[in-house]
Amino acid sequence: MTLLEVIAVIFAMWILAFLLLPRLDHPRQAPNAKCMSNLKQLQVAWVMYSEDNQDKLAQNIARSIGGGHYATNANQPGCQSGQPYASWVLGDASQPDPGFITHGLLYPYVQNLSPYKCPADVRKNGTNGPCLRSYSMNAWMNGNPAWSSNCMNFVKRSDFTNSLSPNMALVFVDENPATINDGYWAQDPDSPARWIDSPARYHHYQHGAGGLSFADGHVQVKEWTDKNVLAGSNVNFASDPASGDLAWVQARCTVKAPKAP
Repeated sequence: MTLLEVIAVIFAMWILAFLLLPRLDHPRQAPNAKCMSNLKQLQVAWVMYSEDNQDKLAQNIARSIGGGHYATNANQPGCQSGQPYASWVLGDASQPDPGFITHGLLYPYVQNLSPYKCPADVRKNGTNGPCLRSYSMNAWMNGNPAWSSNCMNFVKRSDFTNSLSPNMALVFVDENPATINDGYWAQDPDSPARWIDSPARYHHYQHGAGGLSFADGHVQVKEWTDKNVLAGSNVNFASDPASGDLAWVQARCTVKAPKAP
């Protein structure tokens, strides 16, 4: 074989590798793209709900705060659409009852269970079947009850105008399977060194990452660097001082409430 032929073979192999490598990487990236699609669908539903309800955001009911309003079954009185304690989703994410999703306020705009679960979430709920939901909603988005009076609990989309801008306002988050229960993902800006709930790390880049959506409609995969988040720490745990993850999240959850005149 001549030198020219060797060069031609090497060049052909390089071209083949260039064409194949993106395809070989595709299975790893597919869950990321599907997660982004899911979050986009939920985000569109969230906007459509407010447009149909005089700008009001879909309510987000907490499980362990306030008491008495959390749905323990999908048909619970008072928790259905049009009733005082209706919520974007009902019940606990560990329960495989699709009614907890289909009776939620956003389901009429989604009409499919699939967008509520990240494709990289492979959790099972023991012998009861697969878990149906991976995403939770920022507790400061019409949370009931409001986490505190020190910060804004956004009740309408117009509340963002003079406070937290829509492109900064976190709505949905891929939640850590160790903390997900209700649909209410809590962070407390009055505790700047402590996570309340934590994000998922299903998507793998250099570290671990999870999906997020924002009030202006955009979605992203956020790579986490907090060593305690990456370790899968459960709930109400200290942040990693070397990481800015918690400060980044808290700045996108809410802002200080305006002082009364």
